[in-house]
Amino acid sequence: MEWSKLKTVILLMLAGVNLFLLGLVGVRVTQGAFYEDETRQAVIQVLERGGISFLPEQIPEDIALPPLTLTRSRDDEADIARLFLGPTVQTGESDLRPSYTGTGGTAEFSMNGSFTITLTGESWTCPPGQDIGQASQDCLEQMGFQAGEEELFTQGDTTWATYCQMWEGAPVFSCQVSLTWSGSVLTQVEGSRLSGESAADSSSTLLSTPTVLMRFLAGVSQNGYICSQIRSMEDGYLASGSTRSVQLTPVWRISTDTGDYFVDAVTGTVTPDI
Repeated sequence: MEWSKLKTVILLMLAGVNLFLLGLVGVRVTQGAFYEDETRQAVIQVLERGGISFLPEQIPEDIALPPLTLTRSRDDEADIARLFLGPTVQTGESDLRPSYTGTGGTAEFSMNGSFTITLTGESWTCPPGQDIGQASQDCLEQMGFQAGEEELFTQGDTTWATYCQMWEGAPVFSCQVSLTWSGSVLTQVEGSRLSGESAADSSSTLLSTPTVLMRFLAGVSQNGYICSQIRSMEDGYLASGSTRSVQLTPVWRISTDTGDYFVDAVTGTVTPDI
C-alpha cells in the first residue's frame, strides 16, 4: 500500500477513536448530571420527611469559596479616626486598644477588629437630597469598608443602618457595622471590621451542598432546634481569631421560618445566628 493511502487510513482511524472517546465522555457527563440531579431531589425528599420544606426553586451549586487566612492590619485606624473626628491625639496608651480624641468626638479600636466612634456636634451630616442609606454607604466606603446587605431601622428621629462586610466579593456574616443617625446627623459608628491581606488555604475539602443540607437536618434534630421551612441559602464567611491571624471559614447561612443558621462548609457544624 502506498504511504499516502496508509497515512489517510491511519488518520481516519485516529479520528474515529477520538469521536468514540468524545462520545464516551459526553455519556459520562450526562450520567453525572443525571445522578447529581437525582441526589438533589432525594435530599429535598429527605428534608420533607424530616418535617422541613425546601422553598427555593432548586438547591444551590456547591460552595466555591476557599478558606482564607487573613493577616490583620491596624495601620489605618488613626486615619479612620481623623476621617470622622478631624485632627486627633491618641489618648489610649495601650497598643491593644488605642483610643483617639478630636474636635469631632472620640474613637476606640480593639485588636479583634471591633471599634466604636462617637461623634459630637454636627461634624458628619447626610447631604441634602441624599437618603440615609446612601449616606451610610458613602461613609463606609471612605473608611475602606466594603458594604454588603443593608438593614435600616427607624424609631422616631433615630435611624440605625447596619451593613455586613464583603471580603473578595463574599459576605463576612460575623463582621457588621452599624451607623446611628439622629435626623440627618451621624452620632455613632460601631461594629467589627476586617483589614489586611488574605491568602487561600487549599488543604481543606469543602462539603457538597446536598451534604450540607443533610448535616443541617441532623444538627437541627440533635440540638432540638425547631423549624419547618428553609427559605433561602447564602454562602459567605465567618471570621474567627482575635489576634493578628484571622481565619475566614466558608459557611452557608440557611434562613428558616424560625431564624437563621450557619453550616460550616468544612466540618458541617450547625450553629444558630444569634
